[in-house]
Amino acid sequence: MTLFYGRTKNDINLILGGNIMTVVGILGTVHGDEENRKKLGYPLELMKKAILDFKPDVICGEVRPEDWQKYCGDKSYSGYLGPFEYRFLILPLCKENNISFEPVDWFEDDLVNYQFDIIEDKEKEEYEKKQIKLFEELLEKGKQSPLPFNSFEFDRFVEGKHKYDESMGPIEYLVTWEARNYLMVRRIKAVIEKYKDKRILCTVGAEHNYFYHKELKKLDLELVYPLK
Repeated sequence: MTLFYGRTKNDINLILGGNIMTVVGILGTVHGDEENRKKLGYPLELMKKAILDFKPDVICGEVRPEDWQKYCGDKSYSGYLGPFEYRFLILPLCKENNISFEPVDWFEDDLVNYQFDIIEDKEKEEYEKKQIKLFEELLEKGKQSPLPFNSFEFDRFVEGKHKYDESMGPIEYLVTWEARNYLMVRRIKAVIEKYKDKRILCTVGAEHNYFYHKELKKLDLELVYPLK
């Protein structure tokens, strides 16, 4: 038995010549075109390197299943198919490298641009000013990570930002954020069950990182976050 003593799961995996458990990675991203991504230090090329270095068998992406089905039936489908990075990087990368893609996003169309119902105009004005300030700070925090927008320090700031949002509109927060996160994680769990002992990468807007990590670390798998 000394063969395995003191070795990591990855070491044993190499010795046995196969996977011994499911490996799940979390890769937070930013949404926006390449010009804006470069300003934040997170161009598509850097994201591409992170994905390929992880060597995923499957990518769980921020795309709704109903849009994915339409796209699979008609590659000219011009409707919503996730943020910028999906059409311009992730989906072509999956095709080129034979990576399975699983859509896990959820939201209803009438939630787009849904606003918190803050009754008093003065309170609403203060909230909007605070939101702008918090978002600017969030971008600065994100740029400080070795892999931008992927660190526990960044996640702690984001979680604080969302607690503030929740305090300003508990019902709205539940509808627009908590419900979506729980449903996305539920869909990821179904993917994990479907692809046992595979390498699964979850790509998602970086503000979701902390929630993904909190829920996925409860499962019996090897969780990789942040990616190296």
